[in-house]
Amino acid sequence: GFTDGTVEVQGFTVRYFQAGQGDPLVVLHGAGGPEFTVALDLLARRHRVVLIEMPGYGDQVNDVHQTLAELAAAVAETVAAIGIERYHLLGTSFGGATALHLALAHPDRLISLVLDAPAAFREGATSPADIAPQDMVRRFRVFPERVPAFTPPDPAAMARTWPLVERLLASTPIYDQDLADRLPGCAVRTLVLFGDRDGVIPPENGRTYRRLLPNCSFQLVHQAAHSIQGDRPEAFADVVGDFLERGWQFLLPDRSTLINP
Repeated sequence: GFTDGTVEVQGFTVRYFQAGQGDPLVVLHGAGGPEFTVALDLLARRHRVVLIEMPGYGDQVNDVHQTLAELAAAVAETVAAIGIERYHLLGTSFGGATALHLALAHPDRLISLVLDAPAAFREGATSPADIAPQDMVRRFRVFPERVPAFTPPDPAAMARTWPLVERLLASTPIYDQDLADRLPGCAVRTLVLFGDRDGVIPPENGRTYRRLLPNCSFQLVHQAAHSIQGDRPEAFADVVGDFLERGWQFLLPDRSTLINP
């Protein structure tokens, strides 16, 4: 049910895909590019889900942006060009790191923030370049068979986009102290999710966000690796949908919590 459109931002023709009605939920994809998941289909039953293809994906090479903050600024311009003023924001992995920088720059635009296995803090992480191809799927998914149409990323597309990912992640250290110093001033209501079997970014990094962000909940999703939406789409949609709809009534204990064990 997703339809597509484009806007012009900073010299890029940026594609976006949307489905559903309700409060806008802007979605930023991971390093592999936009992915249409069952979880997003479920969230589109109650929200206007807007999946943005970030500048540098698609047909245009992005050699302009040098930091995650610069990419986040382009995303903010994209959302404004689409005509969305205030919205929920969901970022996955690389998109989660970008979403966090957007939240710091424009907290007034966000109703809430969801960080799905975010890559802003990466202590103990293994670089994808150091992971054997046959091991990559296991690190991303506990249940690869639950994604019927799963295929490896297109090599030509990755050749265009991966230099952007490497450049932007290399612009910040594994533990970014400057970012850590800024997070206590970000009052945006935030939910951080990690799969308990994430083989790309250790889920213990979720505690960093919980400790630094003043209004942050952290949940571990049982039997999920880096791609929570691929492994546990219903569980993902349940907890994210609950977080979006209940607002400040969404309360969790301070410690990490397993959902749907």
